[in-house]
Amino acid sequence: MAAPLLAVTPAAAIAQQPDDAPLFASHQRFHAAYSAVRTMSKQPEPVCNTPEADAYEARFDALVLEECERLEELAAIPALTPQGQRLKAKIILALLPEHLRYSEMDGETQLILSLARDLVRESAA
Repeated sequence: MAAPLLAVTPAAAIAQQPDDAPLFASHQRFHAAYSAVRTMSKQPEPVCNTPEADAYEARFDALVLEECERLEELAAIPALTPQGQRLKAKIILALLPEHLRYSEMDGETQLILSLARDLVRESAA
């Protein structure tokens, strides 16, 4: 996923969109968890079948679980402003294609991605 799409939202953007403040705060928590998983996944893993490897795997699993929980939290918060809608669209565009890399993309998924592109394109206009 491209880092700029998930970059932490500046405090000024949150202040300008008080209705979406919970959404932007949730995004910051998700981005922190997402970044922690990616950082740890780039580290060399300890030798298999050692206490260090077990501890590494437990830490990694906990981080992945945190990332999933933060994404579910983010999904549960409605976007009340155009800026919040575009934030969610950017996240969809960053995550969904990778998630579906080995799956066939059905019409519903194509529609979701199309809508997300429309929302992001609107912010660029």
